[in-house]
Amino acid sequence: MLRNFEEVKLGENELKLIENGWGSEVANSIIIKKFLYNSDENSVKGYLAYPKKITEKLPIIIWNRGGNNKSGLLDDFLASGILGEIASWGYTVFASQYREKDWFGGDDVNDVLNLIEIAKEFEFSDEKVIGMEGWSRGGMMTYLALRRTTEIKSCIIVAGLSDLIRNEKLFKELGIVYKRHFGTDDESEYEKRKIERSAVFWTDKISARTNILFIHGTADNKVSYNDSLDVYNKLSVLNHNTKYELRLIDGGDHYLRKERKDVSLLRRKWFDNNLKSKNI
Repeated sequence: MLRNFEEVKLGENELKLIENGWGSEVANSIIIKKFLYNSDENSVKGYLAYPKKITEKLPIIIWNRGGNNKSGLLDDFLASGILGEIASWGYTVFASQYREKDWFGGDDVNDVLNLIEIAKEFEFSDEKVIGMEGWSRGGMMTYLALRRTTEIKSCIIVAGLSDLIRNEKLFKELGIVYKRHFGTDDESEYEKRKIERSAVFWTDKISARTNILFIHGTADNKVSYNDSLDVYNKLSVLNHNTKYELRLIDGGDHYLRKERKDVSLLRRKWFDNNLKSKNI
């Protein structure tokens, strides 16, 4: 159930920044709304983006944010740019901020799965055509969602975290994040919790009905590009009639800042080829 459904209204200066950063269509032709929804016993914040002019039901895309706690949270401006860009390609886009008590890949995965059910309720959403995109921690959330649902036809995982153990060794600050959100004094249980969140250890459990595009910069200093490479390689040898594609961006950082336009074109082409009815 949705509550506090409210349209986002940006100021003139913010709209100019959106236009400069994402284009005039994103700034002027997309509606952004924020809302609260129920997930388990939690009240969770979310965003919705869709074109002002809709003539037919549009495919759904669930967008999973990165970060933890307040880091990586969307605000009205970022939602208008990031989600608005995808909506401008001809999609209805839903994003969860995840529950306030951040489990970093624990019960908060329900916030993603429950949002899928909410997205189906909108009259302009095509509930039969659902995609997903996750960046960084959002990639981990996407893997975890794909372990529990086969409804996602296609997804994109950008700089996705899939091996928590490796990245803790490479990037010490991640260990602090793990301890904060799902740490325990029981070392064997702690290792188990890391593995439960690490798709590289259970690729055979990922939905075999979902086409996946992996994108990762080789100079990523937050999540090793081997996380995408390893999951891609493991999935590719399974007997799935499924499409997997890996794009390693030479020299690209975690956010792929310098390659942003090229990456946007790559993402749009993937979603259009896999989710638009004429191409399915």
